[in-house]
Amino acid sequence: MKLRYSMVLLSLGLVVGTLPMAGYAQTAPADAEIVETEVVEPEIPDAALPETNLPGPEPEVEDPGLSATAAYNLGVERYNSGDYDAALEAFDLALEKDPGFANAYLYRGVIYADRADYDQALVDLNQALAIDPGNANALFARGSVYYRQGDSSRAQADFNAALETDPDAVGAYLYRGLIDAQQGRHDLAIEDFSTAIELNPADPAAYVLRGFSLENIDNYSDAIADFSRALDINSDLPKAYMGRGVAYYHLGLFDAALSDLNEAVSRDSTLAKAYLNRSHVYFRQGRPSRALQDLDRAIELNPDLTEAYMSRGTIHTDQGNLQAAEQDFARVLRLNPDSAMAYKLKGDALLKADDPVGAIADYTEALFLDPNYVEAYQARGNARRSIGDTFGAIDDYSQALAVQPASLEAIAARGAAYLEVNQMQNAYQDLTQAILNAPNVGRPELFYNRGIVRARLGDDAGARRDFEQAAQLYLQQGEAAGYRQTLNQMSQL
Repeated sequence: MKLRYSMVLLSLGLVVGTLPMAGYAQTAPADAEIVETEVVEPEIPDAALPETNLPGPEPEVEDPGLSATAAYNLGVERYNSGDYDAALEAFDLALEKDPGFANAYLYRGVIYADRADYDQALVDLNQALAIDPGNANALFARGSVYYRQGDSSRAQADFNAALETDPDAVGAYLYRGLIDAQQGRHDLAIEDFSTAIELNPADPAAYVLRGFSLENIDNYSDAIADFSRALDINSDLPKAYMGRGVAYYHLGLFDAALSDLNEAVSRDSTLAKAYLNRSHVYFRQGRPSRALQDLDRAIELNPDLTEAYMSRGTIHTDQGNLQAAEQDFARVLRLNPDSAMAYKLKGDALLKADDPVGAIADYTEALFLDPNYVEAYQARGNARRSIGDTFGAIDDYSQALAVQPASLEAIAARGAAYLEVNQMQNAYQDLTQAILNAPNVGRPELFYNRGIVRARLGDDAGARRDFEQAAQLYLQQGEAAGYRQTLNQMSQL
């Protein structure tokens, strides 16, 4: 006899982000980028829910009238037919006749849990376990109630105990893996999901859950295989299409990603995160209007979906709709006042709106919340340079490099800042390191700035080589102004 329990999934919500514009002789801004965040997903579709065995009817003995066993069996029959009110009455009668009937408490607790009456469910499940401490079904049921209440520690303890009693309890492996996944222990989660698959290879839930954990450790190819296997078993799993679409996206397979995300929303038009994820595919395809439509729909479906506001705000920033961008980031901060990313993105919008002082305040708030936020240090440094606080900018770039020594953006920007304050040796060292760190990036401003440094240090031959390299790159990239500026510098050697 089977009972279905609700599961919660992890997915990837992808947030679009841009870096602020740099000034003269600074490193070029990065193109709009995708920033990954973990997002809790709603329930997995019913067709893929994990199941647990519940006890069946008890053998009856001769007894005048309705015995406890007969009442219990009647309750089981009514439960299986979906008449839960009548089932409760029968289990109540069974317990009235035999207060030590553990499985009657179990069934009654499960019914209360399905009705979200978790306090009463725990009363009955605790009683079942007081009578029969090794009842694996009761341990699993109680663990699922703790999980729904957000008490992961107690839930995991119950799932562990259930597995000690019944090592083949597939649902316990799935829930335990899910808890590990939500707490970032994806390797442990994958082990449990894999065990569940070994025990029941026909259960699509295990493949979907393992697929999401594989995505979280950037193993997109294996994630695609798991989502595909789940869909082979049951083709009507919108979240499996969504998960596979996200994996295709990360591999740069945007057409395949779009196809799967289209399938997800066609099968479940209320799946807010499918619209959110599809918006990022549209954005990468250069279709911002489509992306905004999807983000509007995601927000309509889930007004508390912070990732959608951040993505929409960033696109508004990119398009110059700065008031709308600030409104979106402000909405994120009302929903989550501790979002360092929202402060950083709001700062980007303010900087683009020629409010560097306001931007600096937001970047500072982001860094208060996350002292290791490299992009916020870089952005604040850019804002400080824009108001003439070059030494403050150098300090910010240095802070970014202390966190991430290989940051091309930070070391290139610091090199340009050193050039502005005539610290030529420091500028030369930083710009040379930036060029060595990214020999194939094609950043003409790096060679241009180093050319100026070499010229001021008296190395005309080295300066000419750098200017020639910069001119070639500017020409290849169709940047006429940079090309002419470089030729002008060469003419002065």
